[in-house]
Amino acid sequence: MIMGTFLVFLAGIIFLAGVLFIKPRAKQEQMWKTVVNWVLYLTWFAITSTGISFVYINSSVGHVKATSTAIFLFLGLSVVLAVILARLLGFIGVKKTNNNTMKA
Repeated sequence: MIMGTFLVFLAGIIFLAGVLFIKPRAKQEQMWKTVVNWVLYLTWFAITSTGISFVYINSSVGHVKATSTAIFLFLGLSVVLAVILARLLGFIGVKKTNNNTMKA
């Protein structure tokens, strides 16, 4: 019971930290980009939290096959959504600077 309460508390702290971390970058000049960023963040957090709780519950009762399937499924989805979100927010960018140009 105490471990479950701690996990919920920890999930809340991580959610708020994520909101504070991406808030400056999530506000775009176009409204649809801002909405997409926040929807992706909420979806990513929901899938990650569901996956962690699913793995925790199944591993505590000894369902090895369900645990390994959940790790594969939820971790894969979480990583894919995290990369897409990071790309949209500009953490993974395509900005290339050419420092080798000569100035006259």
